[in-house]
Amino acid sequence: MKLSVLLLAQTFWSLSAIALPNPSPAPIPEDAESLDLSNTTIPDELTSDPLYGAPDNDFSCKSERNPVVLLHGLSADREVDLNMLQWELNKRGYCTFSMTYGAWDLVPWIGGLRNMTDSAKDIADFIREVKDKTGAAKVDIVGHSEGGVQAIYVPMTQDGISDIVERLVALGPAIHGAEYLGVTDLWYIGGEATRSIAKLVQNLIGCPACDDMMTGGKVYYDFKNADKIVQPGNKATIIMSNSDVLVKTEVSRIDEPGVNNVIVQDTCPDDIVGHAGLMWDKSVWRLVVNALEENNDVVFPCEVGLPV
Repeated sequence: MKLSVLLLAQTFWSLSAIALPNPSPAPIPEDAESLDLSNTTIPDELTSDPLYGAPDNDFSCKSERNPVVLLHGLSADREVDLNMLQWELNKRGYCTFSMTYGAWDLVPWIGGLRNMTDSAKDIADFIREVKDKTGAAKVDIVGHSEGGVQAIYVPMTQDGISDIVERLVALGPAIHGAEYLGVTDLWYIGGEATRSIAKLVQNLIGCPACDDMMTGGKVYYDFKNADKIVQPGNKATIIMSNSDVLVKTEVSRIDEPGVNNVIVQDTCPDDIVGHAGLMWDKSVWRLVVNALEENNDVVFPCEVGLPV
């Protein structure tokens, strides 16, 4: 069994757990600890999935709104996390841009694993590129999970970024320390098998970002010791769900003047969306658009998202 098959399974369950109710996870192969690492290219089965694929980064795009940089979560990449929201924002007239950050060279299509401070530098460079190539005065950022953490962390830690960023929208970010064993609880859920696969991948190729976000990790202390988490001039919206059991609301919220802490259920009481589901749920998309446009119009009707 090649590692690519296991990684495909992990990514496929990242998608199917969100798209389909009650998926039946595949078993872990008995020879998983002695895998052949010779073929880790992205499988055709994944690229042909209808949920796969993000728009191209079109730097010639013109809009009256700020360009939006979208940042994926832990173990995802630009093609499988906020990609559907990116297509929707394009339809609404936004110029959107995304990147895969934090991937190891061995498996470049699973991001968010590497040291978060190094990833923050890469993200900062990308934000500067978007601003320079589009000619925009300011850039907005939307991030999910680890990407939501980076949406707040990058302007706080990278020189000059807070000056060129206007709005920050973070979906379920672990600002105050993720409390989990290893990484498995923050990888998108597809049952016990998926958590086991995720743990295996972590052990094989490493996940420094998992330690960074833990209570007591590097990023945790950077936030804890900061005079201000959200920088002057930045407008931050933190979107959380009371049904999120992986990153609870008290871990995400930022209690600083000017920060808008939004609970999904305050707008859509019947929505039971969980952590991974935040990226797909149109109740959440409505809150994202409201934050970007600074209004409370009904962009999408409430829906009941998946509780994963």
